[in-house]
Amino acid sequence: MALAAGVFVIGAFLVFRTEPAAVSGKSISREGLKVDFSVTSVIAPGEPLKAGEIARVSLKFTDTNTGKPVTGLLPAAWIDPLRQGTHSDQESCRASAATYLSGYVGIRPMIDLNSYYIVVLNADPTIAVIDPIIGVRGITKLLTQVILPGPPEDWARSADEKQVYVAMPTADAVSFVDLDSFRLIDTVKVGESPTRITVQPDGRYAWVGTVGAKSGVSVLDTEKLEVKAHIETGKGHHELVVTSDNRFALVSNRDDRTVSIIDVRKLKKTKDVAVTGLPISLAYSPLSKSAYVADGETGNVLVLDPASGKIRATIPLEKGLGPMRITPDGRFGFVVNPSKDVVYVFDTANNREVHRLDVEGEPFQVVFSRSYGYVRSLANNTVSMIRLADIGGSEQVVISNFQAGERPPKDSPHLLPSDLFATAVTEASTLVVSPGDANVFYYMEGMNAPMGSFGNYGHRPLSAIVADRTIKEVAPGEYNSTVKIPVEGDYQFILTLDSPQMIECFDFAAALNPELASDELPLRIAYDNRGGMLTPAGEEVKIHFTLNDTAKGGAPYEGTDVKVLTFRAPGQDRTEHAVKSLGDGKYEFAFTPEVSGAYYMYPSVASAGLDYSKLPFITIIVQDPGTGGGTP
Repeated sequence: MALAAGVFVIGAFLVFRTEPAAVSGKSISREGLKVDFSVTSVIAPGEPLKAGEIARVSLKFTDTNTGKPVTGLLPAAWIDPLRQGTHSDQESCRASAATYLSGYVGIRPMIDLNSYYIVVLNADPTIAVIDPIIGVRGITKLLTQVILPGPPEDWARSADEKQVYVAMPTADAVSFVDLDSFRLIDTVKVGESPTRITVQPDGRYAWVGTVGAKSGVSVLDTEKLEVKAHIETGKGHHELVVTSDNRFALVSNRDDRTVSIIDVRKLKKTKDVAVTGLPISLAYSPLSKSAYVADGETGNVLVLDPASGKIRATIPLEKGLGPMRITPDGRFGFVVNPSKDVVYVFDTANNREVHRLDVEGEPFQVVFSRSYGYVRSLANNTVSMIRLADIGGSEQVVISNFQAGERPPKDSPHLLPSDLFATAVTEASTLVVSPGDANVFYYMEGMNAPMGSFGNYGHRPLSAIVADRTIKEVAPGEYNSTVKIPVEGDYQFILTLDSPQMIECFDFAAALNPELASDELPLRIAYDNRGGMLTPAGEEVKIHFTLNDTAKGGAPYEGTDVKVLTFRAPGQDRTEHAVKSLGDGKYEFAFTPEVSGAYYMYPSVASAGLDYSKLPFITIIVQDPGTGGGTP
């Protein structure tokens, strides 16, 4: 981890002496290394960077002697504003780097380029965005929430990891959520009851399984945000997979006991392959160029040629097969069997079973990190870990485990097919979602127990992904990241390297954006009540807030179309309330929560184009009488 490495050598950073760096524009040369720095607008690379734009931060490292790119570096970096009229100097640059490398709680840069955010899909239905850097030190920070139009059933990330697509059966739609701004971009109707979604490797299309009257798949154009085609494939639940060359999509039809093969270029079904039993799961290996169908009724895994639709081989296992995954290198397949308390491993090179691993508690999901296969069981709180380096060898595979929470997943009122694991970005660690405990746990590989957990503010998490903010090597010697510069002004980019040891700062500026005002919400809201206040169940709660019109210099808003949506986590008792205008931009709404729990209140103003996801929300904690509820 670059940040950890930086902490280790911080003493050396602060005491080593060297000759002054040769500075030329946005470049420096030191210790045999040349660093070229640039910040450009993603939308208009040739124009000056403006406030509010997504910017691409680029670092190019070359050997000053040979001119060749230097690869494998682990830069750590931060961005902070500069006081007007000032510039970075070596002393202040090192002082800033020392502060951030020390990891003091509560002392944060404006933009941290070494971190990631946890994006949690909740049952209520919302998406929560959590800052884990604070969280693992005991103070979870909820950055924002996105309200979805309906309860989620599945989600998938775009190929560039900039968006996430959420399938919602009750809304017959898929929502597009931006992972840079964490806002709902659009919601598209895709057909009746979408339940599964996957994105093909090149990111062009998202494939959505629908189980309504015209059961099949809807193909979403991810650039135009529209349905490109709907292809009827067969009845029953659908599992989806697209080949690594983006040529074929495979769709299982559980009730019809078939697997449909679709030509992606023509968007037409070419063949239905009959399955003797029930097609429970699909997978694809780019190494063997084969698709795999787990038949839960017969206990076989069928090996399919996607181009011809012919069955190449059959891997006999046992009845009761469940979800299946292929290892990241494409070499091995893992299949769970909840009824047998077993995880099978087969070799994609010869289509033979190589391991039968005992995992207690009805294993139902397997997800891979760089080094391990993580297995979650329905009936216990244990996570089993299978070291991938042991797979395929002659020695017995050792399975280690740890406990994630106190309650098993089956205690959750609802489970999704989406992953209960998310691999962290900057270290050998994994995030484990525990729907039964309504919590997300942080586990560092090699430990005996999770290192901590992230509070989810009363929401029940169903799945999680990671939104990466780290600097990555995108080409030999070139390291990039994207950030949003919030306001105009002068900034310093703070760079550290552990080998060679280096701390440098580069200055840049963001110009005033005349269009930025149009991105500002038309109304500002200020609550008189304290968020998170306590109140007894059965007593009336009054919430007061003020609305000001930003387009009119902050004048009080006098409209009468203000409403408030309330719900009790995780998504129960959803009620829309009329709001009373008190004049001079002040509003009041009252309701009486009868059941204890965490309640969320989201305002909306239809005439201003502000739905329930736009304005900041407020929470109250309702307790049973006699447990210390406070007054509103």
